[in-house]
Amino acid sequence: MNSSIYIPERFKRAIILHIVKNLMESNLYHGSLILGIHGPSGYGKTYQCECVLKELGAELFLISGGQLESGTAGEPAQIVRQAYINASRCIEQGKSKVAVVLINDIDTGLGNWGDKVQYTINRQTVFGELMHIVDYPTMVEGRSTRRIPIIITGNDFTKLYEPLVRPGRMTAFEWDPTNDEKTKILHGIYPELQIHECEKLIDELNKEISCENFNFLSIAFFSYLRSTLIDGLLTKSIEEVGVTQAIDRIGEGREPIIHLTIRLQDIVESGKNLIHSGKLVNHLRGF
Repeated sequence: MNSSIYIPERFKRAIILHIVKNLMESNLYHGSLILGIHGPSGYGKTYQCECVLKELGAELFLISGGQLESGTAGEPAQIVRQAYINASRCIEQGKSKVAVVLINDIDTGLGNWGDKVQYTINRQTVFGELMHIVDYPTMVEGRSTRRIPIIITGNDFTKLYEPLVRPGRMTAFEWDPTNDEKTKILHGIYPELQIHECEKLIDELNKEISCENFNFLSIAFFSYLRSTLIDGLLTKSIEEVGVTQAIDRIGEGREPIIHLTIRLQDIVESGKNLIHSGKLVNHLRGF
């Protein structure tokens, strides 16, 4: 795992415990087949899952929420079923000791968001498929399978089919990091700063959000802020040699070398400008 990436221990612990319990043979430890990680947008639920699973050496079978809707009836349910079966085969064939099915942003594809969203047959079949897998995890599509832990991420699980997310089928883990966790995550994004400077950065920019009617600033905001700083340096690099020359150099394998040497006050000022610019979309603003 990249040393600059900080994954809070309780986030790691939730995933590790879920995987280990589902690997154990004793029914005493199995618990739920699904771990549901939910919470505000912009705090890296899926990304952090992928980092932890990579660190564990787990084989990941990823399904996007957008794949759970299709013009072909039954296709999304088949995608879920096949991912589970493929994960089982991965273990059986000795390709990996651990395999996980990860469905990210599940509520975007399956959520009931009111009258403006049509409830389709595919939602019913996907929920039905997941219910079957959860209730019979070692017998899918008429064949014997390994018990494969499933992780789902989303913002609002109250929009999902209630029997699927009840205790016993799913273990819910709310991810809304504490101030200390946010600071440590931010330190990974801005390694140029000291930890106390990261605390100050959060405090200074939080003072700016009330006048813009924000609820909070997400981690995604601070990542985006860093990207805008790098964009400024990259723009200067391009202007120095010209666009054509810059493209030619990249084609030859000579990419621009960007050294981000910034002070806390520079980041704070850029952050204030970004907050008041009107360029932020909801997941950055914290809605």
